[in-house]
Amino acid sequence: MSEPTTPLLATGGLTLFGVVTGLHPMLLVAGFIGCWWYNSYIGELSLGQRIASGMVAAFVAGWVTPPVITWLTALAWWPPTVPALTAGFPCALAIGFLTHKVIGPALLRAGQKKLEALE
Repeated sequence: MSEPTTPLLATGGLTLFGVVTGLHPMLLVAGFIGCWWYNSYIGELSLGQRIASGMVAAFVAGWVTPPVITWLTALAWWPPTVPALTAGFPCALAIGFLTHKVIGPALLRAGQKKLEALE
């Protein structure tokens, strides 16, 4: 079991990375926490694997969440008084949770289909 300070140190680095790159830091942190949550359900992983997995999920959440929020808030049923970022944190958490089990394999399948179409 890892030390409890490890996720705290990783999220501090993600916050700094978000400030430097212009990605929303809290969306990166929410994506990392979603992946950390997912990793708690699977078998034993080393600390390095957990951190690397969380970083990848955080980057995916940081890049994918803003377009998803824009699409979601443009729907007719979205209340205009609710700020868009209200949906951002749960959306980033869900994207971080689903990155390695759903989103990654779906992208690999789509890429494989495109590759087969070119042959």
